[in-house]
Amino acid sequence: MIRYAASTLAIMYWICGQPAYCGFEQQVAAPLSFALFCVRYPEDCQQHGDLRITNFRSRSQRWRQLNQINSMVNFSIMPKALAASRNDYDWQIFPSEGNCADYAVTKRHLLLRAGWPSSSLLLAEVGIRATGENHLVLLVREGRAILVLDNLSTAILNVNEASDQYAFLRIQSRHDPQLWTRRLTVS
Repeated sequence: MIRYAASTLAIMYWICGQPAYCGFEQQVAAPLSFALFCVRYPEDCQQHGDLRITNFRSRSQRWRQLNQINSMVNFSIMPKALAASRNDYDWQIFPSEGNCADYAVTKRHLLLRAGWPSSSLLLAEVGIRATGENHLVLLVREGRAILVLDNLSTAILNVNEASDQYAFLRIQSRHDPQLWTRRLTVS
């Protein structure tokens, strides 16, 4: 009963809470799946500051941490096609098997717990250019670079390299994790 009520509230928020498109900032409604995810995992949908001790975290240490988390999550979740899995609306952290969204939110969850700021960890809904399928990846802002962590690749790509494979449809705002935009802002 409580889960049904929470799901109903999330759907109402998704439908009524934000305009589908509003002018200058190019804000768009978050995916319904994200609203449901936030009901289940509210801590992962809040603003988090940078809790890393920057004096002791060299660029190579941060890069190593990104690679470890990307690899660990890619190998610990068994891939399951959407048609064979539970519905796509049920994003989960650390399921035994899952789809692209489960990989992306698990990576983001681990990086948030490691002290990365939410403004550096942006979920992005993309279209795969070769197949036209929708897909979810995690974008990580590291200095001036924007990196793509994806369950379809063991390598972490620069966003410019990934643009050949993906069309970016909507991206979590770096200013407010609850908001999504149509554009990836580099600044």
